[in-house]
Amino acid sequence: MMDIYKINFQIKGKGVPIVLLHGFMESLEIWNYIYYNIHNKYKVISIDFPGHGKSLFLKEKDTVLTMEKTAEIVKKIIEKENIQEAIFVGHSMGGYVALAIAEKYPEMFLGLCLLHSTTESDTPEKKKNRIQSIQLAIDNHPLFISTSIKKLFHDKKLHFLQNEISFVKKIASQTSIISITSFLKGMSIRKNRKFLLKKTQFPKLYIAGLYDLILDIKKIYEETKNANNTYFVSIPAGHMGHIEKPKEIVRILENFIDFSIIEK
Repeated sequence: MMDIYKINFQIKGKGVPIVLLHGFMESLEIWNYIYYNIHNKYKVISIDFPGHGKSLFLKEKDTVLTMEKTAEIVKKIIEKENIQEAIFVGHSMGGYVALAIAEKYPEMFLGLCLLHSTTESDTPEKKKNRIQSIQLAIDNHPLFISTSIKKLFHDKKLHFLQNEISFVKKIASQTSIISITSFLKGMSIRKNRKFLLKKTQFPKLYIAGLYDLILDIKKIYEETKNANNTYFVSIPAGHMGHIEKPKEIVRILENFIDFSIIEK
């Protein structure tokens, strides 16, 4: 399976392993600030999903990349690096992949951070919107990228975030069309994994954006209620806290990582 995808990843540092999983149309570059500010304390591994960043997706025919398939790719890389346990940090779609790993391999988790992500599956409306957007991605790739990325940021701060938006757009524009369509299909059929919040014992942290246009912060907060060993933090950002507020994200992550280590 690895030969089909030719996965790119980077690893740096020593200590407790931290696995960084990026979101849809992103790459491991999206973690640059976090990666270079925590690798002096931990062993940090970040991965390009198939068709993202420098990872190849060699299939040309129509296909579906499910969260489960992607989870197995991540697991193989972690095993290759002789990592038995880690703290997983997943942004948006990366969170969906991390949850798929957690369902099948909970013993691998020292902790899980869902950064602008959710355990819930797509609503019928969201599922419909994803499938409809596939045609736009095929017909007008630049327009799809532009409209998608704009929604990710705090809409009242767009003027001040031009460099950040350009950075994310550049990464997104390098994502292959086959990967975009395959992951849109995969996300649309992902299962609800809210049961993991009660079933798993390891610490779980939600980081939610007060101005997130993709995920309703009130619904995210409700999701954490009655969950086991689950915590919630909000930040003044849209859906891209690690780009809009990187210093704050590093501080929150370091606190959570240290807490997770102590919990173990």
